[in-house]
Amino acid sequence: MAFIIFIISIDPRYHTFNEVAYELDSIAEHYSTIALLDTIGYSTSDSLPIFALKITDNINSKEDEPQILYIACHHAEEILGIELCMYMINDLIANYMIDSTKTYWINNSEIWFVPLLNPEGHGIVMQEIDTTWRKNKKDNNNNGQFDLDYDGVDLNRNYDFHWHDGGSTDPSSEYYRGPAPVSENEVKALQDLCLQKDFIFCNTYHSARTGLGEVIYYPWRTSSGFSPDFLFIRDVSANMARLIINDQGNGHYLTLPGVNVDGRARNWLYGVRGTYTFCVEISTTCIQPGWMVDDICARNAVGAYYLLDRVKGSGITGCIRDDLTGEPLIAEVIVENYYDPYLPPRLSNADFGRFTRILTPGFYDIEIRKKGYASIYYQNVEVQDDIMTDLSNISLKRTTGSLIFDDRQDEILFYPNPTKNSVTICLTNPLNITSVKIYNTIGRLIEAFDDPQNEIIWQCTDKNNRKIPNGVYWLIGETKEKSLLMEKVIIVN
Repeated sequence: MAFIIFIISIDPRYHTFNEVAYELDSIAEHYSTIALLDTIGYSTSDSLPIFALKITDNINSKEDEPQILYIACHHAEEILGIELCMYMINDLIANYMIDSTKTYWINNSEIWFVPLLNPEGHGIVMQEIDTTWRKNKKDNNNNGQFDLDYDGVDLNRNYDFHWHDGGSTDPSSEYYRGPAPVSENEVKALQDLCLQKDFIFCNTYHSARTGLGEVIYYPWRTSSGFSPDFLFIRDVSANMARLIINDQGNGHYLTLPGVNVDGRARNWLYGVRGTYTFCVEISTTCIQPGWMVDDICARNAVGAYYLLDRVKGSGITGCIRDDLTGEPLIAEVIVENYYDPYLPPRLSNADFGRFTRILTPGFYDIEIRKKGYASIYYQNVEVQDDIMTDLSNISLKRTTGSLIFDDRQDEILFYPNPTKNSVTICLTNPLNITSVKIYNTIGRLIEAFDDPQNEIIWQCTDKNNRKIPNGVYWLIGETKEKSLLMEKVIIVN
């Protein structure tokens, strides 16, 4: 078939890969108290680093703060997003401790940037080999060389969520989704980052060569309906769009639900991680003259910064903890009527038990649930305008206990807890556990079960078969390597 290469002269105002790398490294070095540069992966064919920059105070500490992500250059030709990310990075850094609003954002949020997700495809564009190139440089035909008419994967069709429902199966197509979900290192790097973090919002920046420009897409509209958080995501998207003045200066960006669910970043981030994710199509084409770039960035930054304020606006938040130990719990948070059981559950995080759900003003019924714990229900929780409703510290009471050996994932389950008469102790892998012992709070051995089988029934008695008094007791599982973990059992009558 005929293959046409399009060439546009790239203005030097646009960053090359090396310029991005140098600038990010310089920022991280000179502003090390608020900027941390990380390499989250390497590109599929050329093994170029994929950078992520975190901006926050207490840069090396884990803090209970909202996290926001900005991504650019899924598609190689869409280089305006890179410039916007670099513009915001420099603006935030330069105004720290000068501008009170930007200082507040940095002190009270984790702001993440992945400004160049597709470095090897970006090189094809910046070297003016093909300035309409979208994909990476995946060697689809395994011939050991890069073929413009056949190679490359569309990274924004490669995510592990409804992958089969979108993109093309033809490697020569610029929408080729790849041979399998997350086949590309670039996508894996971003998914891994997002699985480690709890991003509330994400903007992924694109520019349309042939489609509609100056629009914000959000998840999702299908033949069967809308995403469960449609009303809330639409509200955030509309407010953000109204803040971004278009290139003509006679209006603002539009906002639309993305049609259908496929393997795009915004669908994976929302569907799997619960992150309100927006695809912002910057300007009216992919590569604008250099003299337009700063103005485009300044106008778009206003909308991007809106998210840093919105994380503290209308919604619910709280920390979920174990009633006995006070340890943070990963638990499911359900907003009744805005819930899809076929999507992965919306969970509190492991570090703090923190959850945040962005809502609009109104009254909501909330359920907090976790296996092995009694659920908690909140009815008619009021969410006010521009104020986050804090449900504060939520304590879940155990209905079972559990003890997990992290190195092998062997598990001891015990229930009920608290108990009156007896405790059932179940072992998932008894061959690795040499004994189960019960101690009182002063360290006296109460009972021991050596060479345990799959299930033990402890009648709340000591070694002499005497009923023990009410109180707190420690259950200890001992492995062949003598590794010990402990958990409380409470006896009440």
